Amino acid sequence: MTAMRSIAIIAIPAFLLGFGLGGVSLHVASAQGMFGLKDSVTQIGTSLIEMQKNVDALQKNMTSIKQAKDQLSTLASPGSGVGGVMDSLMNKSKK
Repeated sequence: MTAMRSIAIIAIPAFLLGFGLGGVSLHVASAQGMFGLKDSVTQIGTSLIEMQKNVDALQKNMTSIKQAKDQLSTLASPGSGVGGVMDSLMNKSKK
């Protein structure tokens, strides 16, 4: 019976000490961002924001290109010749 008592006297404080230190280490890991995942998530978020800005800029450029294409197509005439403004200038010089 004394052997069980001496094991219990050593085992219970050892368990409590380990349990307490384990809880403290989890709180430290949580404060650091769930085992270092906070930094990774932050980097992914930053990359996604940057990619969205690039997509927006590309869409703006595409809109500008479409507008320029539309303006150029309205200047060109369906008839022969260079087209649009150039044809009218050339016709004026012939008169």
